[in-house]
Amino acid sequence: MTGIARRAVPLLLAGVAVPALALTACARATPGAPAVSVARTSPQPELAGARGGIPNATRQVTLSLNYGRNAHGRRPPVPVTITDPARVGGLVGLVTRLPPWPPGTYNCPGGDGMALHLAFRAHPDDPPLASADLALNGCEGTSLTVGGKDYALGHPGSARRFAAKVLRAAGVRWKLPPFYWPGT
Repeated sequence: MTGIARRAVPLLLAGVAVPALALTACARATPGAPAVSVARTSPQPELAGARGGIPNATRQVTLSLNYGRNAHGRRPPVPVTITDPARVGGLVGLVTRLPPWPPGTYNCPGGDGMALHLAFRAHPDDPPLASADLALNGCEGTSLTVGGKDYALGHPGSARRFAAKVLRAAGVRWKLPPFYWPGT
């Protein structure tokens, strides 16, 4: 691959940095050929940490919705904490079975921070052992943070369907917000 320069570029969606996702830009170094291809990839090539990374000490999962910056005053429902061991185990299993984000070039609409957030904890008021953010617009990926490491998971356009599955597994009857709020 002579003539190709690689550099990491942080992903910026509507002015918000998304740490779990990264862009790798490949620019042709040949004079007169300014072609650039961009691929969104997981910054952690090994998913062993993600698959086994949500600690077994997890005893509760708190779910919260962020309606995004374009919600026009709409307020999301109050966060819900799940403590039933079977439901907690089911939620951990759903997240850890997600595949890694596939490399490639994606043309995604802008996201505004609309997401379903899951915080995995051992005890109430403890800091999260792991957290997952399911982007409900934009590229609709899932980012998992475990032990300070970020993993990009899922497939383009999959987080909304995955969020509905998570809500069913948690027994939470929230209605997901629309991809974009009317009037935006």
